[in-house]
Amino acid sequence: MLIDTHCHLTDAKIVDVKKTINEAHNAGVEMMFLQSTSIEDSRRAVAIAEQEGLYATVGVHPEDIDNVGNVEEMIAELEKIVGGSKRVIGIGEIGLDFYWDKEKKTKEKQIQIFSAQMELAVRLKLPVVIHMREAEEECFEILTKMGTLPRGEFHCFAGSEKFLKFVLKMGFYVGFAGNVTFKSAAGLREILHKVPLNRLLIETDSPYLAPEPVRGTVNIPANVKIVATAIAKELALDTQKIEEQTGKNALCLYSLDIL
Repeated sequence: MLIDTHCHLTDAKIVDVKKTINEAHNAGVEMMFLQSTSIEDSRRAVAIAEQEGLYATVGVHPEDIDNVGNVEEMIAELEKIVGGSKRVIGIGEIGLDFYWDKEKKTKEKQIQIFSAQMELAVRLKLPVVIHMREAEEECFEILTKMGTLPRGEFHCFAGSEKFLKFVLKMGFYVGFAGNVTFKSAAGLREILHKVPLNRLLIETDSPYLAPEPVRGTVNIPANVKIVATAIAKELALDTQKIEEQTGKNALCLYSLDIL
């Protein structure tokens, strides 16, 4: 089962959502998981999931924390959204990102919001979708201090081999997007070889990170087929094997029975 486990269909770059979904189905993509970046975006993602028979996660992305005032109110809103729809399957996209904030001025607030959402996922028994960029040390510290960890995945993996070993040991899945096809991504492809097939997920991160040979265009879920093919080639496996295994992994992680 070919699944795009991470796409942002609420993004303004996706001009026609229904057309985009139809194109994905025509390309053989059987399911898409919509990701959220804010409270309002979570509501929009869930609405699309409800209308189109898809699934969504809800959460506040580290780059959207400026819109968060009271963290307790944020958590209450997320819990309300989760309780209002059976199409919500996880908490995400959440995490830490210090790529743009080299001085880490937002460090404390990012950590507070990430930690609160991780605790919500544990309480609601939902998996998490974690975004981590240039924040390995901080992420490691948060995860090791938590008494109970939720299930989850590190999407569009951007960590070191050492960090990969840690997240695998903690039971997380690891997602790869279109950037694994970039000529400059030799290091990422080396990381790919170290991920067990039963922990591998594939995604587009639409509308971002369009894979080669369509790099530079607006990425769409249909392109997850390109990602699957590229990963299969890199691992010297059949594309069908990658599609089937990553599909099973996604269904297992999110406790879905839709085969």
